[in-house]
Amino acid sequence: MNFLNRLKFYLVGFILGLFFVYSLFSDREWDWLPENKIKNFLLANPININIEKSKVIHLNESFSKKVFDVVINGNVLFSKSKTKTDTKNYFLESNNDTISIDISFDDSTCRITSFNNQNFTRNQSINHIDTNVYMDNFNFYKVVEKLKKKYSKEFITDLENFQLNEKDIEKNLKKIKINWTRSSGFRIANPFYIGRINIEGLDYEISMEKGNKKIRFKRLKKIIH
Repeated sequence: MNFLNRLKFYLVGFILGLFFVYSLFSDREWDWLPENKIKNFLLANPININIEKSKVIHLNESFSKKVFDVVINGNVLFSKSKTKTDTKNYFLESNNDTISIDISFDDSTCRITSFNNQNFTRNQSINHIDTNVYMDNFNFYKVVEKLKKKYSKEFITDLENFQLNEKDIEKNLKKIKINWTRSSGFRIANPFYIGRINIEGLDYEISMEKGNKKIRFKRLKKIIH
């Protein structure tokens, strides 16, 4: 068999192999890739911002959504990032928004240093306050949407008591409103979230525990106004 024929057989086998690998792993996240490791780290740890006290009021859900839109959907600009120090500074970009974030993998610190043309100081002062930028409700849902849903026995009992089912939860979960002050956030290994969900005009308090690749629904309570 001459070289050209051998090359053809090799290319055919190589292409079939690519299709086979893609069919096996197409539904999996490539967490080991450098960009995904950074983005997953940002989603797994609190993101802080050092802002002037007079401007804290501007840290609303609209700003939060812009930040997490970039973190979740954006690309890491490695050529612009500074990674040779202990605290690394990464630039992420999505559409017309660019954000730079200091990351310390040693103590899990993540701090926004700029967003578009607005810079934020790294230094503490009496005129600044260090605060968290909590994930907006829509992006929280987008993260939860990808996780496998699990239901505790207590949650299933709660559903039966309110004459609801699992489909009612999944159908209305998109409009969930997380209470970040009551949620455990990043303080424990498996974060615990408490939020409000509306089903057929009635409000319910829902509690969830996030694990590795799954979200477990713990309890459901009707909110009495």
